[in-house]
Amino acid sequence: MTQDFIDEEIVITLSDNPFRPAGFSWRGANFPIRWVLDVRFDYGWGPLRYSPKRWWQRRHRTYYRVQTESGERFELYNDRALGRWVLYRRLS
Repeated sequence: MTQDFIDEEIVITLSDNPFRPAGFSWRGANFPIRWVLDVRFDYGWGPLRYSPKRWWQRRHRTYYRVQTESGERFELYNDRALGRWVLYRRLS
């Protein structure tokens, strides 16, 4: 599987379930999501390996692997600490 690293902020359209994306806009194009293939949670420490760790320094991200209506697959995440959605990478 090849992966194209993107790491750009996107605008999300939410479904009836407020925690699941229904589509997203990226670089002026809309991508309706057909399937959410996988969901995982990241509460890791990120780059804070050797410094003192406090609970508020943890990552609070939810990653989604999705397939769009056109068949493309992407991984995106919701950074709950910063209140933003990011298109992490394109999967193929």
